[in-house]
Amino acid sequence: MTAGVRAPYSHRMKLLALICLVCAVLLAGCGGSSRSILYEGVSSGLSQKRLVISDAAAVRDGKSVRAEWLAMVRRAERRHPAERFANLSVREFRSRLARAARRDGFAVKEIRFLHSRQATPYVVVETSRYLAFAKAVPAIEHSLDPHTGRSDLEGWSYAAFYLEALDERGVPFLVVDNVAIDGSVAGGQWARSDSLFPFTHG
Repeated sequence: MTAGVRAPYSHRMKLLALICLVCAVLLAGCGGSSRSILYEGVSSGLSQKRLVISDAAAVRDGKSVRAEWLAMVRRAERRHPAERFANLSVREFRSRLARAARRDGFAVKEIRFLHSRQATPYVVVETSRYLAFAKAVPAIEHSLDPHTGRSDLEGWSYAAFYLEALDERGVPFLVVDNVAIDGSVAGGQWARSDSLFPFTHG
């Protein structure tokens, strides 16, 4: 179980969050690089009590979120082995990621394509521009995992997608992921503080 809040999001929330890209541009000068934002905490439960996530807890949460995502990818593969998606080419994916890195000021630490039903992107980046990166995530994800369907049920580029951001000390502060399973897409997000959630969360 994670110490922080792992919140679901929908395609509609993703579209609304794209508006935040403007904010990311305005924040580009300072980038939200004060480490204090990492320790502001997340609101939890009906009481909305703030839970501050320590570095050690963030590392544990990151491992837990990755393991949960990988388990869902394997489950989806077993249930729908013949399902196919309109993947970007590996070259195009890497090119888009490199452009985003230059634009939004992050370093790509790891990129893998897990071969389940098809290539499944697993991306880890590093930045000290925490808030600016969080605001830019909807646009980054939309570029790397384009959605052309009329609803969450169709039109996804990948069977699954994973993006994790580390701070300059290598500690996770944000994760977004999704998996196409059982005719819909299960999407999730995790962050160390309320300010760092890239999508609307409850």
